[in-house]
Amino acid sequence: MNTPSPSEPNPDLTSNQDREISLEIVQEQYLKLKLNVEELETKVTQIRGLLQTLVVGLVIAVLLAIGISGWFAYRLLLQEQISQREIEQSATENAAILEQIEEMEAQLQRQKKQLETFRAEVPEELETLSDTVQANQRQLQLLRSRLEQVEPDSASGQTNN
Repeated sequence: MNTPSPSEPNPDLTSNQDREISLEIVQEQYLKLKLNVEELETKVTQIRGLLQTLVVGLVIAVLLAIGISGWFAYRLLLQEQISQREIEQSATENAAILEQIEEMEAQLQRQKKQLETFRAEVPEELETLSDTVQANQRQLQLLRSRLEQVEPDSASGQTNN
């Protein structure tokens, strides 16, 4: 039979030792992999937390942007309504002023016509008045001359008495 010599390694022993060494290496690798997996899980958890924080921050930023834009839209709408009221009020005031101007122009036209009529009537009346004054002056002259004629006759009649 074949017995192994003490100087020769026993193949069963060598194979067991190799197996044990391989098992230890596998266990070490397993532990290293397990640590790597745990580190990766920790990093994934951290990244997941950061992503959640980022998403929440973005949602808040979007909500703020929507709120601010809504507020600006509301302010613009109010400003537009105020401007529209002012435009309507100005249009009403302008219409009233225009109506007053038209009334004043009509009144001015009437006054111009009255002035023209007055100017046309005044010369006619002046002529009539002038003619009347001249006629009165002639009659007065005639009366004076008669009076002068009558006075000398009266004065001589008194002396005759």
